[in-house]
Amino acid sequence: MGLILLATAGCKKEDGSTVMPRILLKNGAYTQNEQFIPVGGKLTFGITATDGNAIITNIKIQRIADGVVITELDQGVYIPDGGLDRDFTAYKSSATKEIWRFLMLNSNRDSAVTTLTVNLGAGSAYGEIYHYPSVKIGMQGNPYLPNYLDLHTGNLYSKTNVSGHEGDIDLVGFVYTTSGILSPTLCCPGYTGSSSVTGHYPEIASWSQARLTAYDYGASDNNLISSDKFDRAQNDSLLVMAFNPQSVSGLCKFCNTGKVIPFKTEDGKFGLIKVLHADLSSVGYMELDIKIQK
Repeated sequence: MGLILLATAGCKKEDGSTVMPRILLKNGAYTQNEQFIPVGGKLTFGITATDGNAIITNIKIQRIADGVVITELDQGVYIPDGGLDRDFTAYKSSATKEIWRFLMLNSNRDSAVTTLTVNLGAGSAYGEIYHYPSVKIGMQGNPYLPNYLDLHTGNLYSKTNVSGHEGDIDLVGFVYTTSGILSPTLCCPGYTGSSSVTGHYPEIASWSQARLTAYDYGASDNNLISSDKFDRAQNDSLLVMAFNPQSVSGLCKFCNTGKVIPFKTEDGKFGLIKVLHADLSSVGYMELDIKIQK
């Protein structure tokens, strides 16, 4: 396996020698430096990092397109040994040239960075989508409807049959009071922030795998995607372009009827959710119209 490398900074061992943290990009089937990719084309980066004899604490991925710096990922991690090895998926914008920057930080505040350039190719490469026009999911206290949703397939699971499918669940819904207002809310099993999902679904705390879904709350709060645009989406163009990675969370509040929420699953699939119905009761339900990349 070939590797592209650029790394800076380091720490010293007790014998005085310097141990350099390193971040590397894989060759092979991954997106390569100076490659030409059409708009909408898939970008896949294979990222590895060595720790410089300290705990890896953060990974950041940025896209610089038309002079604008977009932070695609800024994630705190805790990797005490063994280094980092992960893939990251994105899609080519309409910018003529994109510079991708990959950074890591360890607990000694040592850092490493590498960059890669992607050029705009001819044509377009937008892909097909799955459409699930009516998915009814129960809120946390609903005794009749299932509570767990696999966004990729549209399959729903209840507390009695989710065993064995925990690693497939991307979405749960609940109602809670925030800022004195009842909020129908989209969340995901891996969300651990304030109003943690386990406060409403305590059984998730025992799951061996809890997937993270990123919801673009900025697009939802500001009504950036109209219902008409959602209805007219026949490929993944709108799904990819609507998602802003700089205004995302694993929890999206005030998902009232008519809202359209862009999302990205843990495995890199982009999608849109249109809320057809949302109750303000913990025993109620939400009805969702979902489009997601194949």
